[in-house]
Amino acid sequence: MSRKSMLPTESASSPFRKRQLIIAVAAAFAGSLFISPTYAADEQTSQAGDTSITKAAPHKEKTTPAEAKDVESSLGSIVVTAQRREENAQEVPTAISVLGGEEFLQRGIGRSASEILNNVPNSSAGTIQNGRPRWWIRGVGAGQQQLDFPNPVGFYIDDVFISNASATGLPIFDLERVEVLRGPQGTLWGKNTTGGAINIVSKKPTFSENPEGYAKVDYGSFGDKVIQGAVGGTIVDERIAGRISFYNQDLDGRFTNQFNGKTSGGLEDSVIRGQLLFALTPDLDALLNVYHRKYKTDGNVGTVYTRTGEFRNGYRPSRDINHVSSNAEDSNDVTQNGISLNVNWQLGKLTLTSITAYADYKANTFSDSDNTPLEIGRGYTDAKSKQWTQEFRLASPREDRWNWLTGFFYFKEDIDSFSAAARLPNGAVPQLQGSSQANTFNRTDLAHETESYAIFGSTTYNFTDKFDTTLGARWTTEEKNYDLDRRSNALLGGPNAGTDTSWSDYGAWWNSYTGAIGGTGTFVDARDKRWNAFTYDITPQYKITETDRIYFKFARGIKSGGFNTAATNPLALNTLKPEELNSYEIGYKSEWLNGRLNFNANAFYYDYSNVQVNVVGTNLAVPISYLQNVEKASVKGAEFEIEALPTNHLHLNANIGILKTEFEKFDVLNGGGNHDGNEFVRAPRWSAQIRGTYNIPLENGSRILLGADARYLGKQYFFVVPQDNDLLNQGAYTLVNARISYLTKNDRVEITGYVNNLFDKEYRYHALPASNASGNTVYWGNPRTIGASLTYRF
Repeated sequence: MSRKSMLPTESASSPFRKRQLIIAVAAAFAGSLFISPTYAADEQTSQAGDTSITKAAPHKEKTTPAEAKDVESSLGSIVVTAQRREENAQEVPTAISVLGGEEFLQRGIGRSASEILNNVPNSSAGTIQNGRPRWWIRGVGAGQQQLDFPNPVGFYIDDVFISNASATGLPIFDLERVEVLRGPQGTLWGKNTTGGAINIVSKKPTFSENPEGYAKVDYGSFGDKVIQGAVGGTIVDERIAGRISFYNQDLDGRFTNQFNGKTSGGLEDSVIRGQLLFALTPDLDALLNVYHRKYKTDGNVGTVYTRTGEFRNGYRPSRDINHVSSNAEDSNDVTQNGISLNVNWQLGKLTLTSITAYADYKANTFSDSDNTPLEIGRGYTDAKSKQWTQEFRLASPREDRWNWLTGFFYFKEDIDSFSAAARLPNGAVPQLQGSSQANTFNRTDLAHETESYAIFGSTTYNFTDKFDTTLGARWTTEEKNYDLDRRSNALLGGPNAGTDTSWSDYGAWWNSYTGAIGGTGTFVDARDKRWNAFTYDITPQYKITETDRIYFKFARGIKSGGFNTAATNPLALNTLKPEELNSYEIGYKSEWLNGRLNFNANAFYYDYSNVQVNVVGTNLAVPISYLQNVEKASVKGAEFEIEALPTNHLHLNANIGILKTEFEKFDVLNGGGNHDGNEFVRAPRWSAQIRGTYNIPLENGSRILLGADARYLGKQYFFVVPQDNDLLNQGAYTLVNARISYLTKNDRVEITGYVNNLFDKEYRYHALPASNASGNTVYWGNPRTIGASLTYRF
């Protein structure tokens, strides 16, 4: 990967007062590391360095042996591909956060991809265990669970778009970097990116003379065991290089099931990835990437929480956040596979790129849908998805005064799903006595197909050395169709509702129902629709000095329409319009103090229409969850990011997010009322993070790293309605993590001890409305955990 120098010099036009202010800010951040328990750490090693980020070689002065590690005199540059070509992140005119692969390794993060957004302002990604993340950037996201409804935050693994949101929670490891682009990215990154894009870049094979890689073992609270590693190098001199990476997490589980006394919440998550790099000619190379994931969970992790103490039928759940109580089986068995071929061909001054990819996902899931020992409801799902993508890009040299990129994208996805839910008769299965609910059964068969084509282009013209403008556009056509067949016993209507039920085998209740079928919950539906979309952006940028830049970006993003394939009632059968977002953003990017401090800031406004939201219609006889459009909404916000090297030993990162979201014209379907003024889901008005490391060199060439990170999140809602139920939101809280590492000479061996959630904060990371008003299901965040790890690099 190319290296770019980014060692700024003092500009005669820069006001002296401005420099004083920035020095004062840097000093304040440095002081906070030592006087406050809420500081944080961003590990960028001084000799091994952050190998996942290309850094310009800093100026190095002579050092004494005790200062052998004291070599970071500049932050250097970060090379990204946010605009589909390599360039300095500080010169990309858009809001982007970059996390290095070495940072993930040292901080012990990456058990789920959802952990990425914990480090990005105005972003979050709540997830249950390592399952489907609920991605949110600047208040734009989606909470619904159906496989056929992609998130408006685009997720990419090595340039391959993953549509199925349930397939985006896999562990991330052995990385070059992760790029998070905030705001609509509908030109170069495609449809369904009104919120932004997350680009995960794996570490690639290299033609090294000797094998290189790493191995790491980690053990923490609740029997959390992680083993990961990689090895790569030359296979055929100057022709073929390879790399194989692996990851395995084995968690015993932190919960005790009060109903059966067993440990609950265990999981095993394993991924293996293999890559082959072919240098076919000096102008032609190809990268083959293959991965396989196996993910299993065992036991429930949600618990009922009530205001009064009693939930129903005399059941009083425990208030201990490490307790659950469940009588039905609760487990997941997920398999994922992916393969891609990335070919780059240099055609004179032009570069042709082809990316061909396939990915599949299969899940077999059992759930206790009421999360209690009472027999109220249980669920079963057998679902699978397959997707094929093909992308071609042709690009001119970036350094040309007028440069451009154009391309074509094809996407096809097939989904097949079978799901069932039931309340089995008293005595049929283990249960807490006293449940009085009627016996129920329903099953749903779904077949869903999506096919889309797109052509896109982006061009930049440098009018002067200081002023340039980028214009991008994309045209997409997409067709979706589905067949839905739902069968239910006659739960609603008639004096014998819910009583005519029987099964031939309770052990396989999902496919052995022999009772009557009918009532409101039985229906068939099939729909087919095509949407065309034109997205575009324009971004003028002006260089105030060589180290100060300002830009304005207008971007129009569109998320395609869809269907409510999770409907349980004909009232919920509706077709959603595409949501449309017009974004206005002004940003400032700068480097200071001879490359020791980067300061970026932006302010933005979103004009949002036909917002696709998930609504729980509690005004009906039985609560019904469905999708609908909100006519009009808006988002206002600002973000501030600082990276600093106050000394050669201290590395700091900090960010602040400010957000104001509002649904301006919001009427819930089916008489659900007007909710103008409600806020977006998972969109706290304030968020902030600070993280840092302090490097202590030792006489023998080894060193000690002290690190910590703290993240503050303001109050957030888990549903668009209702928002007056305090059980369905989470108040403001701060999480603090800390660690200490010892690294031998040349960072060959690293031993780390860590504490997460240092102050043992209790907080909800998700909640679900229950069928009665006295309580809801809560998913509690991890309490304080401790652990240690050992890393060996070679």
